[in-house]
Amino acid sequence: MSLDIVNPWPEVAKRQNPPYLAGCDKDIKFTDFYNLRLELIPQPYLGNVSSAKVICLLLNPGCSSTEDSIELNCQNLQQALRENLSSTGTRLVHLDDEFDWTSGGEWIRRNILNPLSRHGVTRDDLNRNFAVVEYFPYHSKTFESRLKTPLESQQYSFALVRQAIENGAIILLMRGEKWWLKDVPELKAYRQTGNCIIPHSTRSASLSEKNLGLENFAKVVRVLKTKLK
Repeated sequence: MSLDIVNPWPEVAKRQNPPYLAGCDKDIKFTDFYNLRLELIPQPYLGNVSSAKVICLLLNPGCSSTEDSIELNCQNLQQALRENLSSTGTRLVHLDDEFDWTSGGEWIRRNILNPLSRHGVTRDDLNRNFAVVEYFPYHSKTFESRLKTPLESQQYSFALVRQAIENGAIILLMRGEKWWLKDVPELKAYRQTGNCIIPHSTRSASLSEKNLGLENFAKVVRVLKTKLK
């Protein structure tokens, strides 16, 4: 399946100064949201979503005073995040050894790498077969929307998820379940195939045996360890 929608993010990646707002979202009303942080580079996706065999769906990239300081003052991290925007990702930026110490690096190790690595999943496996798509692309401390319809830029993320469904990827609906099911209704039917997994606790994004269930966890591990032929 080829996407029939233009990726709005490469033009944002070229900008050297904030606000980092997609052109198609230029009419956004800030009163419709709480605490948007447009001085931080958006993260609508991380990793190679087009080819990943496991897609993790989250709500939106968070922020903290520590994270703000790190990103705004780390040129290498900013460059890596720009490259991610430009190409829908070739790797999971925060898995890089260079960024282990960042809040994103700590998060991905705690919730993704550590529970999976105990079962033989490596960083290379994750870079090859795992990706993240956020429901809402912009940073905020908490997510709250008064919009009746999604932003135009979100349509690209929805299209990526539909592509993943067409490709038969495992989709982990870790956060924002009600939002995702409303705007990508194909996920409801996809749950019947067993390839759309909802964790036991949507407050936790941990890819652990306890949160996914033994059978689902084993399936995710098996698929992540698949090598390219």
